[in-house]
Amino acid sequence: MAMKPRFPQSYENVAVRKALTAIAAEPTLENLDALLAAAAKGGLVVDVTGSTPQDTRLRTISSTTGEAVLPLFTSMTALRAAVAATADGEGSQVQAVIVPALEALGFITSADFVAVQFDPGAPDTMVVARSHIESALGGR
Repeated sequence: MAMKPRFPQSYENVAVRKALTAIAAEPTLENLDALLAAAAKGGLVVDVTGSTPQDTRLRTISSTTGEAVLPLFTSMTALRAAVAATADGEGSQVQAVIVPALEALGFITSADFVAVQFDPGAPDTMVVARSHIESALGGR
């Protein structure tokens, strides 16, 4: 018997998307706290393109200084839009999983990520430093 997925493919983390819009309009610590609070609930989409059943790989992006950044998306639609916007992304097959948000944020500790970027490629995107993510995770 197949397990029912916890999040449908159509899932969208509306709270995080709204928080991204707010912080893009007004980058304040209050809006960062609101984003982190929203990002700790619901689900987030993780890009695992290139993974196999035996080997799950998180797709990463590079900061302007070449450091690893963990991209997290509010929906499959946001992920597809980001991949389509890349030079090699046109028509490429995207693999993704929607996981509980705290689990997704926790992936930052799985490698030398310097930050999380929410909805890369979207008009309202936000890069959040690892220290902020870790303090948000530590406070739970």
